Amino acid sequence: MEMKIGDSIKGRDSRKGQAALDFMMTYGWAIVLVVIIAIALFAMGIFDPSNFMGSKAAGFAGVTVTGWSMDNTGAFSIRVVNNVGNPVRLDSINVTIAGTSALVPVTNATLAVGETSALLTSAAGSFGTPAANTGYSAKANIRYTDVNAGFPYTSSGTLTGKVMEK
Repeated sequence: MEMKIGDSIKGRDSRKGQAALDFMMTYGWAIVLVVIIAIALFAMGIFDPSNFMGSKAAGFAGVTVTGWSMDNTGAFSIRVVNNVGNPVRLDSINVTIAGTSALVPVTNATLAVGETSALLTSAAGSFGTPAANTGYSAKANIRYTDVNAGFPYTSSGTLTGKVMEK
């Protein structure tokens, strides 16, 4: 390797260092810009998970849920159907949302095979007063008794949706 006058090892290294610094500064500013844009979008609510949450029921067997809703007064409503194959008596429906549990009143609710219940609704304020159009996830336990066999069962699952304006 032949060195010319004016060349030095330090000179070549400083040119490589300058190129590395230019590279890092360019990408550094690009990353900072992306982070600032992401923070702005998050602050505007674009990345709010409740905007992407649809209504979905999962996990129920036997007595299943056909419809449900929660309004901004904190009342939760549910409709169930008997898919057991025998008549059933609804004993209780317990719903838990964000750590708060409430019973949905069921009175004199015996369902024939394939029959859908009346609309069953918890008291207003059972789940506070959630803002309309916010998402929720509810865990529901439906306790029922097979009328022919006399045995109690539980059908459990999760219900998701958005709070409705009353």
